[in-house]
This record gives sequence, structure tokens and C-alpha cells, in this order.
Amino acid sequence: MGVIGEKIMKKLLVIILPLLLIVGCSNVEGQQQLIPDIKGKYENGNIKSITYHKKTRNGIEKIKEEIYHENGQKEGEGTFKDGKREGKWSGWYENGQKEGEGTFKDGKLEGLVTGWYENGQKNSEQLFKDGNLISLKEWNEDGSDKE
Repeated sequence: MGVIGEKIMKKLLVIILPLLLIVGCSNVEGQQQLIPDIKGKYENGNIKSITYHKKTRNGIEKIKEEIYHENGQKEGEGTFKDGKREGKWSGWYENGQKEGEGTFKDGKLEGLVTGWYENGQKNSEQLFKDGNLISLKEWNEDGSDKE
């Protein structure tokens, strides 16, 4: 690139960089910053849980919750809508293996809820409709059907 090209690039950078900074730092309409609230700590200093809130027209709304085991591994997490559990909720054993997963709608279990043993083997599948258990399938820790 010649001397003229370098001068043009420098001028463009002087113009473009501040614009990128302004756009990057601006709050996009509809985008809300979540406010974390730490709820207690274990004796070893690890966090027990964090609840995330956001400001709304009606005040502060609980959006998400993360719960931790004493060893720092995530124990559970899920989201809220209008103060009720909503969407996917998941849980884990202390070793990090998934323990369970299900979906909430308007604060009630909805659809498939799956559970696993600590060794990773599936232990159950439950089907819910409007918070009511519709069907249940269970397995032993070795994978055989539970009677």
C-alpha cells in the first residue's frame, strides 16, 4: 500500500473507530441488562446461588436462577416469567453429570422430564401436561427396565 493509501486508511480509522465505540456501548432497544444477586456462600467461599433480575415497567423481575453445589459445580438452573418457572430447567450431580431436565410452562411442568443416574444412565422419562403426570417410564441403574 502506498503513502496515499496509508493516509486514507488512517483517516478512515479516525472516523470509524469512534462510531464503532458509540454503537458498541449504546443500549439496543429491548435489550435489558441482568442484575445478579448472590444468595449466600458456603464456608469454603463458593457461591450457593445467584438470582438474576431485570428492571421492568412494573419494578424488578426475577429472570433466571443458578444454584451451585458446595464444590462449585452447578447444581441447577432455570428461567422465570412473571415470577413463575418458565422454560427449560436442568440439574446436575456434584460430579457434573446431568441429573435431570424438564420444561415449565406458567409455573407447571409441561412435556418430557428426563432423569439420569449419577453414572450417566437414564433413570426415568416422565410426561407432564399442565403440571399433571401423564406417563412414567423408569430404568434401573444398569439400564434394564424397572418393574
